[in-house]
Amino acid sequence: MSRELTIRLGVLAEKRRPVSRWVKEIWLPVGVMPPSDGFAIGHEIMRDEKRTRYFMGVHDLTVHATETEAYVHNFNASTPALFVALRRTTNPDHPLPWFVHVVTASPYLAQDLDDSGEDIVERVAMPPEIESALKEFCNRHHTEEVFKKRRRDKVDVEEHKFGKEPIFERPGSSGEGPSSG
Repeated sequence: MSRELTIRLGVLAEKRRPVSRWVKEIWLPVGVMPPSDGFAIGHEIMRDEKRTRYFMGVHDLTVHATETEAYVHNFNASTPALFVALRRTTNPDHPLPWFVHVVTASPYLAQDLDDSGEDIVERVAMPPEIESALKEFCNRHHTEEVFKKRRRDKVDVEEHKFGKEPIFERPGSSGEGPSSG
């Protein structure tokens, strides 16, 4: 029984006209589809006066048995989703200014990527066949962890702190040290 599942997906993104004069263009991941041999990276799928939709390439969605808590959290949301992260390319030969960095079902990883501010991270609809495959995977591998409250260790509050001279002798101390005269 494999502890990971990989699904190949085609990723779609749109370049939109901005409503502000301060922004040149807006890029957003908008969906996933089955991988297609008919499209190459940068293939224009649709165009109108406000946006252009591009095929961003084929990317793997890989889920791991150790991360099922995140996937279950995703399924407990009102509508489960996939998260696509686009990253700006530094390759001058790449046909688009952005490439697909990650496709994930983990809202935790998506939040981590979004916190960096380097990537464009968007929630896209999870196709029903992927949803059923991921739910089956989670049913096979997920185990609920029981919350255990830890007890605090008994700490001597009056304990000497490193780098700080004691202002009085503690009972039971030998009297030797910098504070003894």
